[in-house]
Amino acid sequence: PKRIRTAFTPTQLLHLENAFEKNHYIVGTERKQLASYLNLSETQIKVWFQNRRTKWKRQQ
Repeated sequence: PKRIRTAFTPTQLLHLENAFEKNHYIVGTERKQLASYLNLSETQIKVWFQNRRTKWKRQQ
């Protein structure tokens, strides 16, 4: 079944962007903590970072 697209809240995006600014990769404990803090799954965090890295590379 196709996953439904996640609509991130402005607050979630703020935290995700801040984390991305510090490090373009997020794994392990850090990802677990961010996921639980933002009420998202680790997969959602992982995919957001993948997409954000792609966007970042395109802007280079």
